[in-house]
This record gives sequence, C-alpha cells and structure tokens, in this order.
Amino acid sequence: MIRKINKLLLYCLLMVGSLNYAQELTAIVLDSLNKNPIPFASIYFKSGIGVVSNEEGEFRLQYDNESKQDSVFISCMGYETLGIKLEKILDSIFYLNPKAITLKSVILSNKKVDVNQLIKLVKEDIPDKYELGYTRKKLFFRETGLSELKTLNVKIKKSSIKEFNQSFWDSTLQKLPRKNEWYHEFAGTLYGDFEKETQKLEIEKALDLEDKNNSAIFENIEKIFDTILKENIKTNSYFKVRSGIIGGKVEAEDFSSSLKDNDTLSREEKDEKKKENILTLRKTASTNFLDDIFEEEEFNFSVIKKSSKYKYKLIDFTYFNDTPVYVIEFKPDGNSDFAGKIYVDADKKALIRLEYKNIQNVRDFSMFGISFVLDLQELIIQFKKLSSGKYSLEYFEFTTRFDGGFERPLVIIEKNKLVKGRNKQNQLKMDLNVKNRQYQKLQLVVFETVPISKEDFEAYKEIPSVIPENLTEYDPKFWEDYSIIEPNKAIKAFKVIE
Repeated sequence: MIRKINKLLLYCLLMVGSLNYAQELTAIVLDSLNKNPIPFASIYFKSGIGVVSNEEGEFRLQYDNESKQDSVFISCMGYETLGIKLEKILDSIFYLNPKAITLKSVILSNKKVDVNQLIKLVKEDIPDKYELGYTRKKLFFRETGLSELKTLNVKIKKSSIKEFNQSFWDSTLQKLPRKNEWYHEFAGTLYGDFEKETQKLEIEKALDLEDKNNSAIFENIEKIFDTILKENIKTNSYFKVRSGIIGGKVEAEDFSSSLKDNDTLSREEKDEKKKENILTLRKTASTNFLDDIFEEEEFNFSVIKKSSKYKYKLIDFTYFNDTPVYVIEFKPDGNSDFAGKIYVDADKKALIRLEYKNIQNVRDFSMFGISFVLDLQELIIQFKKLSSGKYSLEYFEFTTRFDGGFERPLVIIEKNKLVKGRNKQNQLKMDLNVKNRQYQKLQLVVFETVPISKEDFEAYKEIPSVIPENLTEYDPKFWEDYSIIEPNKAIKAFKVIE
C-alpha cells in the first residue's frame, strides 16, 4: 500500500512539473516577395522578452504553457510587423511584407529635413533616450574565432640553456597547429551599467566548440617550457627583452604565468581556479565594447561623435513596429574609414540601429620588421524600446580581421641583482619570423532588460560556478531550454576530424 502511495505521489509530482515545462519555437523569417532570409529581425512577446534572428534569418524562441495564450510579434526595419497567437502557429516559416512607404509621400513638416541637424539631435539628451543606469540583462554571447599561422620560423643564434637548442625549436614548432578554429558560447545574466568596470556576470551554462587536440598540444609545450625554465631560472630574476632598438623589462613571474607552482593544488582548487579564469575571460570578452557605446552619457561611435568627418544622406523613411524611422546613409568626407547606415527614431531623435563596415584598411603599420594590417572592422548594433519608453541594447555584433607579422632579431637576457658578480645569468638570441592571420566575431543578444537599483547591484555577489563543456562537433540539443541566437551554417557544420 505504501509503495502504491509513493508511486502515486511520484506520478503527481511529475504531472505538476510538466504543466509549465519549457518548449521551443524554431523557425526562419523570410521576405514575402523575394523569399530571402531577413537577418536581425526582432521576435518577442508582449512583455518585450524575445530574441533576434541570425544572419540567415533563423531564430529559436523559448516559451512555456502560460505563454501559449500570448502572441508572438516579428518585426524588422522596413517590414510590416507580424503578430500571431502562439497556439495558432503551424509552420516554421514566417513571411514579412515590405512596408510600402516612400520618403516623398510622408509630410512631416513644411521644411525639408536637414540631415546634419538630425545627426546633431541624435547626439543630444542621451540619458533621456537610453537606459544608462544599472540593469539586469538576460543574455547570450558567442565568440567565433579563426587563427592561421602563415609563417613560423625560429633561428637560434645563441642559447646558454642547452635544452633550448635549434633542434628543440624545430621539433616544437613542427608540432604547432597552423590553423585553429573555435566557438565560445555562454548564457547568463549581466548586472551593471554601460561602464565595463562596473559589471557582474552570472554564467548559467557555457560551451566551447574547438579541437581539444590543438589545446592539448599548446598545454604540453607550455609544460615543457615551464619545466626547462624552472630548472634554469632563479626565482628573483628579471628579463631584458631586446629587438633592435626595441627593449623592455619583464619580471620572471610575468615571463610565464605557469612558473608559479600549482602542483600543490587539489583537484577541487584547480577547478575553482578554472571557474574564476573562465568568468574573468568571458566577462571581459562580452563587456569590452560597453565603453565604445556610451562615454560620459554621450555616444562614443566615431561615425556619430566625429560627424564632421562624414557625409550623411537621408535615403528612406520607414517604420519599426509603430515607430517612424529615418534611414540615413553615410560615407567618409575625406580619409575616414567607414560607410554604413543609421536608423533614427523620428519622434525621439534616438539612434535605434547602426551598421557600418570599413572601406579601407583601418590600420596599416609596417616598420622595423613589425607589421599589422586591420583590413576588416564591421559593426551592427540594435536597440529596443523598454516599457519606460527608453531604449536599451538588444543586439551587438562586432567583426574584425587582421594580419600580423614579426620578422626581427630577438634577445632575452636573464638578470638577477641578488647574484654576486655579473648579474647576467642566461641568454637566448634568435631570429624570429612569424606571420599570422586572425578573424574574430563577437555576438551578444539581450533577451530581457530590467532596471535595478545601485543597492541591488552592489548586493549581488559574483560567484564563479561554471566550467564550459567542451564539444568537438555541434550538438543541436545542447542549448535546449535556453534562448540563444541561432547558430549559422558554419557552426552547425563544425566537427573536429580525428
């Protein structure tokens, strides 16, 4: 009898638990006329909670049984907003109709719109237009990276550490992977304002998609270096690093962070250290751009902040939901780097979307054997309106690509002031030739923004608690029950070949 009651209780608990379980709507947004995907469309409930479609128009939206009576809205600049009850959705394809509005057919005033004056108004009253205070943001972050070593040569001229001979360097460099691809993702909550120094992050779940074999190679080489250095370098040493006229001083503990002996740490202590490092790295990666959006309650985008360096042209008038929007095209007026579009709330004179891409190398430096060429810098940023009427960050995407090179002699000299006589201990002299090409894309989508008090912010304690799960191929089930920005085809196809 007791066993039957227990079974009945268990069954009831399971039923109660299933009444509000998370469900998922996975779909794509297309243009109704040309059937092309619509990237960065906003998909949301009446509450404002929602997601953004990826560059291929795909999205994934989480909901529970309580939300089934709610309506889903899909909107994008230049299209009619689509609203449909969640329970009536039968298909995984949503078509948006282009909004047939031309600038000439809209009479806003008896004067022609002065686009330069409009840009000036966009820069004014920022605190009244945007939520700059402390907030709690539910978000998802993805970093996409690709690094390729084009050249990697080391020629040893002199080495007082016998292990660091030419054969060692040749065999070590031979093992290094010439190409490395990775994806870092996490879902969590960010507490703070728009200053990167005042941020607290709670990571709920994290994923690393990368080749663990490549990571293992670097870790093994690092261990070999550490072992050799520990056996040959004194604890109170410092290093003089010279490369022709370029020189500097490096303390021994900074020369290799691994020199600190962690062998005494327990498994639990190593895991805690790893969690701390992960939290620090992910928080830095996902908040570094905050200062580039607002600085001292002003926009910090160069294409707006330094508006005298650009030519602006009003090219369209449209709607975003029920908000009238000016579409402004800009290009350099002289030797500036970027061209793109600005979307402005015509009523509030608030920037709600900015997209630009460089039209020439952003940086091109080559001197004394050191070279750096930044040939791609692309930004997409979009804001959404809160119930307060102010705008907050909805989506951020930043893409860069660069070539870097170093072809110079390099001399590393170990010195130690506590050693009697000559304080010169060890010396490594080499010719170094390295050329690397790297691509990086950062994507951050904010699903929900809730203003909080400074006291709430200060009361929240940041606790490192997550170690990313490392996968060698994309798993569509990994982010079940989580809102994310849907991965593109490249991520879905990622697989490490054994």
